[in-house]
Amino acid sequence: MSPTAATDRLPIVDCDVHPLIKDVTSLYPHLSARWRRHFEDRGARMYARARDRYNHPNRTYRLDALSDKGGPAGSDRDHTLETHIAPFGIATALLLPQEPYGVTTWSDPEAAAAFCSGANDYFHSDWVGHDDRFALAVTVAPQDPAAAAAEIRRRAGETGVVAVQLLLNEQMLGSRWFDPVYEAACENDLPIVLHQSGNEGCYVTSQGPAGGLPRSYGERHVVLTQVGAANIVDMVVGGTFERFPRLKVVMVEWGFSWLTSLLARMDHFWELDPEASPLVRRKPSEYVAEHVTFTTQPLDEPDTLAELQSLFTVPNIDRMLLFSSDYPHYDTDDPDFVIRRIPAAMRSRVCFENAVDVFGDKVLRSLS
Repeated sequence: MSPTAATDRLPIVDCDVHPLIKDVTSLYPHLSARWRRHFEDRGARMYARARDRYNHPNRTYRLDALSDKGGPAGSDRDHTLETHIAPFGIATALLLPQEPYGVTTWSDPEAAAAFCSGANDYFHSDWVGHDDRFALAVTVAPQDPAAAAAEIRRRAGETGVVAVQLLLNEQMLGSRWFDPVYEAACENDLPIVLHQSGNEGCYVTSQGPAGGLPRSYGERHVVLTQVGAANIVDMVVGGTFERFPRLKVVMVEWGFSWLTSLLARMDHFWELDPEASPLVRRKPSEYVAEHVTFTTQPLDEPDTLAELQSLFTVPNIDRMLLFSSDYPHYDTDDPDFVIRRIPAAMRSRVCFENAVDVFGDKVLRSLS
């Protein structure tokens, strides 16, 4: 793969790259003696999707992401640099570690927090410390918001830390349960990144789409955007952005083509009955435009040019869209292909300018 001149001229901030660990023993040097013994004795479930509920119909990861050194796809930092970062001139890969997604199914809040902290330490030292093109969203577990806030404050000053990856469980994002997390994130000028963990639509205790648990992986994949949309509405109606006017939220891999109807419906019903949402003091769409951004992957692939162009008519989408690839998953988006489908007038904003607005200049550490 080689980038075209169009992508080569623009720095790219890839807001969804999943680094993996070879196995749980990689984290042992980054855990206390107590927690090392705990995971040595009991192991660690490092996946969230219920594999006995939905068998994936394909390989989860792309085969060319497998390194000759062994380990799962995406676990070799140099292979990631050589096969994904360098060929497309990606200035920054925002790392969203995936193994911590499994803690959303754990019943022990302390173990979940310890695992996430160890993973943060591992990826910061072994990946971010290895190359300036890596940036990290530190991961925090949803079970204990106080512990999550403490982890944010502990990591906030570390070089290359640009965001907080908040894992989603049964609590909606507009719940005051997460206020300590939002307070710590705002205090340190770190946006909240929300990515699907895999538990959504799998368990009765996790968030799921309308109608209950889907029958198959394909059905779940189609309707999962409902969970993202519901959480945005919950944050707006719950007054989250009034309580935290500096809060920024990045919705990764939830799509964005559904925004037009969602924003219009929110505004319509608020204007009809504003007293029903006393914590909302202006149009809901204004909160979303000011506080929330979305990523390109998975970019819809309509049949006609007109349908493609209509995707980019969402109000303010030129300021709300960030590039993402979802590497090393099987459906990784090729930066060359995606950027060519974005209107020319928006490309610089999608490639890096909007990312700078959200994460700050530190997201382009490799260019400084």
